[in-house]
Amino acid sequence: LWTLYKDYERRYAAWEQHKSTAPPVMIVVCNNTLVSNLVYRYIAGWDTKVSGQTILRNGNLPLFNNVNGDGWQAYPNTILVDSRQLESGEGLSDDFKRVAKGEIASFVEDYRRRYPERSAEDISEADLLREVMNTVGKAGKLGERVRCVVSVSMLTEGWDVNSVTHILGVRAFSTQLICEQVVGRGLRRMSYDINDAGRFSPEY
Repeated sequence: LWTLYKDYERRYAAWEQHKSTAPPVMIVVCNNTLVSNLVYRYIAGWDTKVSGQTILRNGNLPLFNNVNGDGWQAYPNTILVDSRQLESGEGLSDDFKRVAKGEIASFVEDYRRRYPERSAEDISEADLLREVMNTVGKAGKLGERVRCVVSVSMLTEGWDVNSVTHILGVRAFSTQLICEQVVGRGLRRMSYDINDAGRFSPEY
């Protein structure tokens, strides 16, 4: 995490110079909800009870931290999504909703601000997170400012975000093909401009 994050910091600093596109995005792919919850809390922060009082702890990676002083950021820098649950259509598990309650509440408020003519009560929490995930990196959408996605299982097959710059697999990849699939679903070309030779320039 720290190795990729340090490289992300350099990419983010370069992005801040022009900000013509969405911020760079880092993806962390985990094998189950237990691992993803631990990784998410480490990255983005967590709450804990001390003498009956809820105390917020800062995440360890500052650009991905969701804690702002004594409260949560108005808009999360890091989101936690469970691809299996979102694709199943069965809604989110109670354990997942408990961990992600802060980000879900933030996105409900953002949804109300962006779409005052619609009722946030008309969409489920799973629908809301699916919308956020599918609009990461898209200007004017719910997911436009997300910098880090902690995902359980594979990324959605049709997921197309060209602002992803870093992917970390915190899971066993039983075959080279599965590893390539995860990377391929996350990484897209950032520019489709043709160069002087009439081709796309290589991107690394």
